Amino acid sequence: MEMIKSIFAFFGKGIANFSEWKAFFKVLFNIVIISILCFVLWLFPVSLLVAPFYSITQDTAKAITVYKNLEGKTTVNSVKNGLQDLLDEGLVTNFTGVNLYIDNKYYEQIGQIEMFRISINTLENNLARNRGTGGANKYLVKARSNIYADYNLPIFTSYTTRVKDTIGNINLYLDQLEKDQSKEVVDKKAVFIVNSDNLAEVLDKLKQQLQTNVMVKSTMFTNDDKFYKIKGNLIAISKFLHGIDYDFKEKMKDKSSYKDNFLPLLDLIEKAIAQNHIVIMESLGHVSKLEKEANIIAQKLGELRDKLRNG
Repeated sequence: MEMIKSIFAFFGKGIANFSEWKAFFKVLFNIVIISILCFVLWLFPVSLLVAPFYSITQDTAKAITVYKNLEGKTTVNSVKNGLQDLLDEGLVTNFTGVNLYIDNKYYEQIGQIEMFRISINTLENNLARNRGTGGANKYLVKARSNIYADYNLPIFTSYTTRVKDTIGNINLYLDQLEKDQSKEVVDKKAVFIVNSDNLAEVLDKLKQQLQTNVMVKSTMFTNDDKFYKIKGNLIAISKFLHGIDYDFKEKMKDKSSYKDNFLPLLDLIEKAIAQNHIVIMESLGHVSKLEKEANIIAQKLGELRDKLRNG
């Protein structure tokens, strides 16, 4: 009982000491004011000065690395290295302030991330799912979970960390794939399946995502956002397809679709990516031209898909 009285007496004395509380709130008020001032200064002019260092958009897709020692490694690394390219150039996503001034780069990166999400989804559910055991690889499940995090999350969430975690889990899958290559199918924890039906499903999912973004209505104020989001989609598709080119070339040749369908598709994508206007103006047909080209690319993806399914 005496202890309880002592505690109440202590807090009662602290609460009654208004001069100390006054000093506390004065310091707290100053901290809040300084924090707000720093944030406003960051938005303008500091972010405006930083923005040019992140503003360059792409007009080519970076070449991929070919890995001859392990089937599937080239395809998987085309996705992993594509994500690493985004980190190397500096993610604008969640970079509050900077992305207000360079939203072209922001939407180009979002377009790439969207399509890399689809690529990882197809790895998990199509190209790298072990039908012998009926399960998806646990590392690719984690990678998909990481990359599907919302890039519009609050400022205090690091999307860069999410992308790094995705790359880390893809590396773990590749390590397991190399360890398991000589094992029986039922004993493998990581596989990569090179067949026409699986590739057809991959192409179908890429086609659906591209068409979804093409169908989005834009206005005078969002035309540039749509343009660069579609362009980002195509950059990521290009990298992924170049990986697929190495691992699935013979399967596509067996279906008589490599020269007639796949190579022309790559050429169309590269020409679309090459568009790099200083200012996006629909009055000059910039958006509608890219929309038309993206629709044709989606159509060609569908034709290649059908040929792989039916032969």
